Amino acid sequence: MLTDFLYPGETIIFQSRKIESLNDSFFFFITDQRILLYRRRGVLFKKDRVISERIENISTMKYGEMGILRKKGILCIETYSKKMEPIVGKVPDIKAIWKEMQKYIRKDPPAC
Repeated sequence: MLTDFLYPGETIIFQSRKIESLNDSFFFFITDQRILLYRRRGVLFKKDRVISERIENISTMKYGEMGILRKKGILCIETYSKKMEPIVGKVPDIKAIWKEMQKYIRKDPPAC
């Protein structure tokens, strides 16, 4: 269960529909501190998979689309130390993530 992976007092702000990354399906969550890619599998024996990155570490995000008939949205997130694997999904779902993330990405003031 996702709540097992949240910090004390951490709250979920946004949840997406299923997206694809790292050859797997996840739900994308934005909390007040991090982004989380989460999935749970198994009927009898549950297996969780979580990918987490602190929002303050995100330096850039790039959104794009690919395909002609069945367009897919692609979101590339980079931190100050690494490039995350692209997040792929239906255009409205990926756009919603991108729009929501814009509220939380730190914007450095312009240099004088």
